[in-house]
Amino acid sequence: MGITLPQAMAVIQAGLHRAAERDVPSCFAIVDAGGNLLAFAAHEDAMLACRELAINKAYTSLSLRCPSGALDGAVQPGGPFFGLNTALGARPLVTFAGGRPLGTPVVAAIGVSGGTLEDDDDISAAVVDAYDALQADDGA
Repeated sequence: MGITLPQAMAVIQAGLHRAAERDVPSCFAIVDAGGNLLAFAAHEDAMLACRELAINKAYTSLSLRCPSGALDGAVQPGGPFFGLNTALGARPLVTFAGGRPLGTPVVAAIGVSGGTLEDDDDISAAVVDAYDALQADDGA
């Protein structure tokens, strides 16, 4: 089964909490198993560009079934996947930290943008932890 809207909103709340702890005005996007935007939240002070970055980080993590930053070095000139991040055109793959798949098997993905790569990575990890805890509580 995929992720529900109430589950998506609950795990975004966990991300908002972690972002507040780090004092990072962030944007959060959750895409479902089909890559469609299911839930989105943006801190009122988040930069405009962070909105699209969060969505694209989530889409990247879903598409590649790995954290968005996992292929960063591999898509650079000389890397084995050079150019992959620009190959799809209309929906760019974002290969820096902040996107993570949700579930095993993958049922959705989160994208976080607003801080440093370390901030976005930490906040997205908190969202994954919240999703895993929610699944454990639901007996999944």
